[in-house]
Amino acid sequence: GVYVNTERKYVDPRKKEDTIEVPFTGKKEVTFDQVIKPKEEYLNEEIVYKKEKVKEILKEPIVETPFFEAKAAEQEKIKPTQEREISRLEEIKPEVLEVETFSPEPLEKEEIEASKPKEIEPVKEVVKKKTRRKYIPPTHEMFSKVERDQNARPEWLLRLENTVNETLKQFYVDGKVQNIIKGPTVTRYEIALEPGVNVKKVEGIKNNLMMNLAARTLRIEAPIPGKPYVGLELPNEVPEIVAFGNVVEDPKFINSKDPLLVALGVDIDGNNIFYDIKKMPHGLIAGATNSGKSVCVNTIIMSLLMKNHPDDLKFIMIDPKKVELSIYNGIPHLVTPVITDEEVAATALTWATEEMDNRFLKFANAKVKDLESYNEKAELDPSLEKMPYIIIVIDELADLMMKAARDVEDAIQRITQKARAAGIHLLVATQRPTTDVIKGTIKANIPTRIAFSVAQIQDSIVVLDQQGAETLLGRGDMLFKTVGTPLRLQGAYIKDSEIEAVTNFIKAQMEAEYLIDENQLRKFKEKIELVEDEPLLLPVAQYVVAEQNASINAIQKEFGIGFNRAQKIVELLETKGVVGASEGTKARQVLVTEAELEEMLS
Repeated sequence: GVYVNTERKYVDPRKKEDTIEVPFTGKKEVTFDQVIKPKEEYLNEEIVYKKEKVKEILKEPIVETPFFEAKAAEQEKIKPTQEREISRLEEIKPEVLEVETFSPEPLEKEEIEASKPKEIEPVKEVVKKKTRRKYIPPTHEMFSKVERDQNARPEWLLRLENTVNETLKQFYVDGKVQNIIKGPTVTRYEIALEPGVNVKKVEGIKNNLMMNLAARTLRIEAPIPGKPYVGLELPNEVPEIVAFGNVVEDPKFINSKDPLLVALGVDIDGNNIFYDIKKMPHGLIAGATNSGKSVCVNTIIMSLLMKNHPDDLKFIMIDPKKVELSIYNGIPHLVTPVITDEEVAATALTWATEEMDNRFLKFANAKVKDLESYNEKAELDPSLEKMPYIIIVIDELADLMMKAARDVEDAIQRITQKARAAGIHLLVATQRPTTDVIKGTIKANIPTRIAFSVAQIQDSIVVLDQQGAETLLGRGDMLFKTVGTPLRLQGAYIKDSEIEAVTNFIKAQMEAEYLIDENQLRKFKEKIELVEDEPLLLPVAQYVVAEQNASINAIQKEFGIGFNRAQKIVELLETKGVVGASEGTKARQVLVTEAELEEMLS
């Protein structure tokens, strides 16, 4: 049993005046320890808890809330409830709590090293990559094809061969036709001259040859590059069509990984001719009406649509005639809708020059030299975002030069001089290849020329720097010149219905997401004009908004300019809504935030 001294008194150690007498029960059948809660003044009975319940009580703090308001004097004598709770817990802790201690296992060396603070590495800015949309490119099956026999030898072919040999004999030019190469629209008769015969003799009897052959045109290559022959190119009596579908079904085109490879047509030998725009890197296409110039532009565009996802290549199409390129409106490959306004077109070219400069800054930061290297690095670096090639297509340069000659000429000159490395390429087409349209500053930086039939020798010289285009037959007959002697081709033909079917096929897959629309181009033009009129306008605007101070004196001190110029700039800012109206001697109120100004400038 447990002996309980009933005469013992409980003494509260906190204050003697609160001491109370608590009699203990002396019943011997009680076999467990008791925890007695001190009797308070407002309690009539003592509270006895069994030991097993103490832990549950200790889970929540014991808060004693008196049921009366004590006098101020008595409150000063009473210690805070929290201290009383702590004292009570300390008193009962040895009897009722069994503290379970935790002894952690010793840490391994690797864990200790891992727990040490590490140097914080600079975090690279992660660009949120644009989700690549699914794109199914057009295939060669979507274009019609025409069967043709390259080796056919019709009667008229042999008849013309005999006429050439007889004419050479009549004018004492020792030589004869050695080979006949039949092309789609022209046939080349390759003449082997006897040793010691001057090739200029053949050129001297050109008019006699044309008369005897009853030929509309005659082109002489003296000699043929890479061959020991003089070539006579005569029109076929029955010309053949070169279908675009026949050219692009060539495995050389289908299997090529070059994104800017384009199909041009077929040469006299029957070979399909392709060329990489990156090697051009800019092109001039010229020819009279109905010569095949616009069809050539369409075949180039179609070739690029077959090779490129909309995220990899973008077009800026400028069509002052409003009918040639409008069919491409709405395709997702466009930077902006097809531009038909001459002034907006000039602005778009200026935008392209600014885009070029921005790309060069990104190249410098990424330590690369061109777009291809930058995009390869962007595949591995999350802080970089891939950029597309940009192809600028101008269908009629003459109309632009009439309306905005200076702006267009300056922009084209800058693009052709520098934009190749930035992945921006220019294709310019015109039906007026005159010196007032194709100026020397433009032509000097466009090494690739495609000449269709022109009216006179002077036009051929403007385009090719040599004669020859004036003898072309039209309807796709062209001279393609990169470096050296021009190559004669029959351009691939594509129907308008095929172009429409392809564009509808592409537009059905995804909507266009323009990088910039016509309204934004107009705002961009206004910004350019303001900068040209007052170069300090934008820096002053940024300063005024950042400092929230449009004081003319402050602007004078900051930029070191005179009062009149500072006042003019502030008035320009007022017209643009950056600052408020004049309030006498007080500084003008700044009306926009930095974010709003940035939005206005963009």
